[in-house]
Order: sequence, then structure tokens, then C-alpha cells
Amino acid sequence: MQVTIHSELVGSLTLDTDSGFADDITIRTPNGAVPVWLSIFESVSRNGELLRETGGLIDAFPELVSKARTLLVEDLGTGMQVAQFVEFHTDELDLPEVRKAYEEYRGQRATAEGLVALLDPKAFVLNVGGGGGLESWIDFTLSPDASDQLLVVRFDSDRHATSISWES
Repeated sequence: MQVTIHSELVGSLTLDTDSGFADDITIRTPNGAVPVWLSIFESVSRNGELLRETGGLIDAFPELVSKARTLLVEDLGTGMQVAQFVEFHTDELDLPEVRKAYEEYRGQRATAEGLVALLDPKAFVLNVGGGGGLESWIDFTLSPDASDQLLVVRFDSDRHATSISWES
């Protein structure tokens, strides 16, 4: 079954729901293209409201990246997830830019925002959540060429950031 999703950010997308995923959708960012993974199931393709939400959620990507970065900065100040992730990369990998930024942050010569700015979105995933609404998450990486480690920021169907997890 073919469905069309309308997005101002990436244009109209005609997808075959039988294929399950569409990996040819990308959002252009200053640091490159971010693939969008759509989990398209019958519950979406037969529901006009979810189809409209899908386009809106894709269009909300820049806003969600901003919300994710805010949550990552807050975690860096009060939690351990982001600090441990960056520390792992400075200890285990030869990433001079990351090491320098982390040392400056620890020495209070750089801001949390500056350190979080090194994280680049690697993927944007949309999925039907347990409550039937569209949920999403953004995978962030420090160096996609050197590490498969990700900081994942999840959003509920109301586009509120709900959690950060470290995954690979």
C-alpha cells in the first residue's frame, strides 16, 4: 500500500508500507545529512491523523534537536550520562578536539553548551508508541567514523524530551 506524507522540510514522500522502513529520507544539517527512519505500520497508514503527524514530526526536527541539546546540557550539569559518554571518548579514542573541549569544560574554561555542540545528530527515528501516538528519538554521536557509541534522546508523542540513554 502506498501512502504519502507531506513535509515542508523534506517535501512530499510516497512510501510503500509493505517495506516497513524508508532509509532514503534525509534531513540536511550544517554537518551533513541525517537519515530519517520511519517505522510505518498499518496503524499509521490507515490513520490519516498519524500520517499528518508524521510530516509535522519530521518538520519539527530542528526544534527537537534544540530541545535535545538543552536536555543534554542539563544532564551534563546535574547527571552523569553525558559526562561519562564524553569521558569514554576522551579515554578510549584519539579525538583531540573532544579531549580538548572536555578538559576545558572540566577546568571551567568552557561551557556545557560548547561541549554538547560537539555532538552531531546521526539519525532521527519515528515510531508508534505504546499509547498509539508518534514518538521519536535522535541518535547523537561525537565521531561517527571513530565510534558506534550513541547518546539517544527520546521524545514522547507531545514532543517532550523524556530520557537520555547511552547505546551502541
